[in-house]
Amino acid sequence: MSRKASENVEYTLRSLSSLMGERRRKQQEPDAASAAGECSLLAAAESSTSLQSAGAGGGGGGVGDLERAARRQFQQDETPAFVYVVAVFSALGGFLFGYDTGVVSGAMLLLKRQLSLDALWQELLVSSTVGAAAVSALAGGALNGVFGRRAAILLASALFTAGSAVLAAANNKETLLAGRLVVGLGIGIASMTVPVYIAEVSPPNLRGRLVTINTLFITGGQFFASVVDGAFSYLQKDGWRYMLGLAAIPAVIQFFGFLFLPESPRWLIQKGQTQKARRILSQMRGNQTIDEEYDSIKNNIEEEEKEVGSAGPVICRMLSYPPTRRALIVGCGLQMFQQLSGINTIMYYSATILQMSGVEDDRLAIWLASVTAFTNFIFTLVGVWLVEKVGRRKLTFGSLAGTTVALIILALGFVLSAQVSPRITFKPIAPSGQNATCTRYRGRPHQDSGMLF
Repeated sequence: MSRKASENVEYTLRSLSSLMGERRRKQQEPDAASAAGECSLLAAAESSTSLQSAGAGGGGGGVGDLERAARRQFQQDETPAFVYVVAVFSALGGFLFGYDTGVVSGAMLLLKRQLSLDALWQELLVSSTVGAAAVSALAGGALNGVFGRRAAILLASALFTAGSAVLAAANNKETLLAGRLVVGLGIGIASMTVPVYIAEVSPPNLRGRLVTINTLFITGGQFFASVVDGAFSYLQKDGWRYMLGLAAIPAVIQFFGFLFLPESPRWLIQKGQTQKARRILSQMRGNQTIDEEYDSIKNNIEEEEKEVGSAGPVICRMLSYPPTRRALIVGCGLQMFQQLSGINTIMYYSATILQMSGVEDDRLAIWLASVTAFTNFIFTLVGVWLVEKVGRRKLTFGSLAGTTVALIILALGFVLSAQVSPRITFKPIAPSGQNATCTRYRGRPHQDSGMLF
């Protein structure tokens, strides 16, 4: 390293130390991290002469590396609170996902009585939302690419609001079905957009934890929906309108919040709006340098565009490359088995299942169903806490084992219930024996089922 280069290093370190000292003087109570950073810079400056002999063969690269290291030490990786605000507003989409899929569990007990819904219509009102979400999720990727993440989230918020309003004002089952379909469209778009947006605006060191917020909000939304179901189950009439309609409140909050929140920097770079992207990155990163991150995003986009033009569709390239193919099979397989395990059925019909098990009172069944949603939410928090301590593989095996045991117990409960229950027919006969279940048979139709007991 030349003498001139050594002087440049020392000058740079002294300048950064001076800047940090100035920032320290502006603060009334300087923290320990700032003082430590200043001391380390001063120590590095005093020892810079010892680098002359060690860096003789390194040339200018050593100077640049040392300067970048000093700048990183100066910046201290302080994340602005604005990043957390953006993540929370985005995760409201996950909250609405959980709320609108979970609220139907308790609302269905009231709906089937007031609107005389048969089994087919109950299934339609539950499954229509999931089906619409699956269709809109397929279109979510195209919407994100063409109009941007922010516009897609605004559209999802508008759909949530409109669907909730239709459900609250519905006077017949056909209108209810239309409202559930609209809500499902919002769920699909939000589920495709929110995790992508959070990942693209988050700093690399916080990306995993901030994306997890969306999962927490989904299970939290399901638990909150069960509590709302229990609270409004005490109304003598139309309690289900409040249950289904209250989802409009977080949807409106998210919509107006996103009117003031920025677009994804990655999408802006992809569309050539580089200056705006740099400005948003600076806003998201605070005092941290954005040059390296900006260059990394831009290079990744350029590589993706080259690959798209030369190697065909993305799915073909993923399947043709063995490491990516294996990861894709594992990831999609875990998602598939998670859905096939039946957790959605348990969450959507938990109150109905409890009534089938012998809980006659609607309110009690709804409140007991909230225990299931609460357990789901709590163990989501436990999973987030354990994932770094135990590891993904062990935690997956443990959760799969627990799910298997729980499903076996549930299945045994259904089998035992079917064995000890009387046979239900359209032409019932009078019960015989003192231990018969239908001891109050009088040849009249049952109020709920339409059967004779």
